[in-house]
Amino acid sequence: MSLLSIILAIDWIVIIEVLISLYIARYYFKYYTRQSPLPGPFPLPLIGNLHQIGLNPVKYGKDHHKEFGDMFEIWIGSNRAVFLSNPSLVDQIYNFFPRTTNPNFDIGGLIFNDNPQTWKRNRKFVVQSIMTPRFLRNFTHITQSLFNENEQFWDKNEYHIDFSVWIKFFTTDITLTTVTRKPSYCLTAYLFGEESSDPIKSEDIKRSVKFSNAVKIFFQSLIFQGFVPEVLKNYVPGFYHLNKKYKKNSKWINETMLDIIKNRRNEIENMQNDENIGSNLLDILLTLNTPRDPNGYDENEAPLNDQEICTIVTEVTLAGTDTTGNTFCFTLWQIARNPKVLARFQEEIKTVLGDDITRQINYEDLDKFTYLDAIVKESIRVIALAPFASRVSTKKCVIGGKQWDPKISFYIHNELIQKSPDCWKDPEEFIPERFLKGSNNEIVKNSFMPFGGGMRICPGRHMAMVELKTLLILLYRKYDVELVDKVSKEPKMKFVAVNVCTEMKVIIRPRKDINV
Repeated sequence: MSLLSIILAIDWIVIIEVLISLYIARYYFKYYTRQSPLPGPFPLPLIGNLHQIGLNPVKYGKDHHKEFGDMFEIWIGSNRAVFLSNPSLVDQIYNFFPRTTNPNFDIGGLIFNDNPQTWKRNRKFVVQSIMTPRFLRNFTHITQSLFNENEQFWDKNEYHIDFSVWIKFFTTDITLTTVTRKPSYCLTAYLFGEESSDPIKSEDIKRSVKFSNAVKIFFQSLIFQGFVPEVLKNYVPGFYHLNKKYKKNSKWINETMLDIIKNRRNEIENMQNDENIGSNLLDILLTLNTPRDPNGYDENEAPLNDQEICTIVTEVTLAGTDTTGNTFCFTLWQIARNPKVLARFQEEIKTVLGDDITRQINYEDLDKFTYLDAIVKESIRVIALAPFASRVSTKKCVIGGKQWDPKISFYIHNELIQKSPDCWKDPEEFIPERFLKGSNNEIVKNSFMPFGGGMRICPGRHMAMVELKTLLILLYRKYDVELVDKVSKEPKMKFVAVNVCTEMKVIIRPRKDINV
């Protein structure tokens, strides 16, 4: 190597060292001069607090709550985030519109859409679809039909099952059928395997199972995209390949949904004018604000295009599969451990529906199940499905007695708030009665927000409650459910953006006190 080459190499090393030193100096200058310093872990350049928090900020917040208090900060790379775990601190937060500053979530739709104009337009169409009695009645009917089809495989004496697996395949089938009009075969694959004598059906079965697995991967990707710094995702091996896997999975979901939408649009365009359009979400969205819309249309507003429909349908499908299935498991676990709650619930079933266990459940019946409503709410309180919610400040504000500029990320620690002894009497106990009217248990403002708050409250909350209530009524109207694990203080679960039930082994037997 020539002397000149050595000098040039040394120069490059010096330049790199200087650049690294400047970056570190700038990073810590930003840290030490930050507005309104809060307690929290000390960050490192590039990675922030990733080495301390990992991909479970919820657990970190719980473990260090006594140390840091109700308001602390973490760093995601070079970006600051503030965690709040007191309901008095979150009043303004739900008024902020943006959920995140992360460009990876800028995909339109509703959940992560931070464009107020397109969000309002999309929400308007969603409200006109999944929140209508027409849709919810059809959803109630499909839920019952699918349950009745599958319970025939349950043994007359007893049936051993991992409900965490069964229910997620079941909710995938319900949601895909209701949302896209196409049949799903996840439960068929669960019971009989993926192969079929019909090659076309065999492909449909495999596609259904692949979609169910894609949903799991999608939820894993959310926390990865939200809490791993961009420089690691884009350049560091391991992180880079995982990021590539997650993006490939999201692309497959999008392309699969687009194919379904385009095929159905072609079918509708070739239908006769007097042919009825279905009550599924896809048909409703495809015909909203068009001449086929039964509610009429506004010529000054364009109907949704395929990609807009795709994003909405995908979000509803993703939210309606894994999240509902997990909530069902956590609620079942609580009911199975509380015989008095079960007895009162079964008495309510008899009061509302009578002794005929074959009687169809109508959508209008569900409002009469006030105790079941309290059971579900208390279950969600004790085991928060979504342990935290995010918002980004859009203007200068004062929160917790401190000044904050725009574009500060705030995370509301729902799990801590929903179990705070300052808000709830006996917070660790499962007491559905606290949610009944006339119970003298006043709910502290902002202490129970399972579907979020403000204008961005979840539009699918009615659909979720309809499905949960219908399934729980169908199950406990005819069956006794016994937990195999009677010792553990909480169900087996893990955090992947939401709390996921990983195992729920039960024994299902026909009730002896009724004629099945």
